[in-house]
Amino acid sequence: MSNEGKRVSVHYVGTLDDGTKFDSSRDRGEPLEFVCMAGQMIAGFDVAVRDMEVGQTVNVRLEPEEAYGPRRDDMMITLPLAQLPGAENARVGMRVMLADPMGRPMPALVAAKDDTTITFDLNHEMAGKALNFEIELLEASEAEEHCCGGRGKGCCHGEGRKHHEDGECCHGEGREDDECCHGEGCCHEDE
Repeated sequence: MSNEGKRVSVHYVGTLDDGTKFDSSRDRGEPLEFVCMAGQMIAGFDVAVRDMEVGQTVNVRLEPEEAYGPRRDDMMITLPLAQLPGAENARVGMRVMLADPMGRPMPALVAAKDDTTITFDLNHEMAGKALNFEIELLEASEAEEHCCGGRGKGCCHGEGRKHHEDGECCHGEGREDDECCHGEGCCHEDE
C-alpha cells in the first residue's frame, strides 16, 4: 500500500559514508511530518517512505542525484569586497546569509577571500554527497481531501477567496481574517 499523498510522520537519522551524523529527528525529540511525494522532501527520502508500512524501519543510501544534487561550479560567485559592507570581517569557512535580487535569503559559505574580492559557495552544504538515512515510519494518514497538495495554487480562506497560479497569498482580497497558505497551495474549502 502506497503512502503517496498521505501525511506521514517519521523519525530519521542521517549520516555520511564515514559515519558522521549530520541530522537526526531523534536528537531533536520531534518526528518529521510531511506529505509523501508532494515535493517537500529530497526525492530519495520521499521514495523510501512511499512504500513503507507503519512501524517499519529502513536504511537507505541516496546518491547525490537523489538528494541535494551534484556540486555545481556555477554556484560559486566572486564579488568585490567594496560591494559588501562588513565582508572584510568574513573568514574562509564561515557560513553567512546573503540575499538574492528578490530579497530571499540564500545561505552561503565563504570559500575564498583576498584583499579585493570574496568568493561565496552557494551550493547546498550536502550537495555532491551520498547520504545515508535510517527511517522509521511512525504514522501515515490520509491528507485532507480538500488540500490542493502543492499544485501551484495559493489559497485564501473564507468568502471571496481567490486562487493564484504562483502560489502567492491573496491577503485583503477576501475577508479580513484570510490567511496565506505560505505558497503550499493548501485549500481549506472546496475549489
